[in-house]
Amino acid sequence: MRRLIVLPTSRAGWGLLIAFVALVMAGTWPIIGLVNRATLVLGLPLMVVWSYLVIFACVVVMLIGNRIVERDDHE
Repeated sequence: MRRLIVLPTSRAGWGLLIAFVALVMAGTWPIIGLVNRATLVLGLPLMVVWSYLVIFACVVVMLIGNRIVERDDHE
């Protein structure tokens, strides 16, 4: 029987899992409540800047994860 959840087996895998979970948590309400202020950063509301940072950080973590998976497949 196959498991529903597959856990990482390497340090890099655990690091990526922790980074991705932290980024998901950064996009949930308790953290968003902290940045939901009437403050402008580079002409944009702080909430928009925070959202962009979370989205771009998720993309970076996924790109790093893809490179690690490709490297492991070739070895």
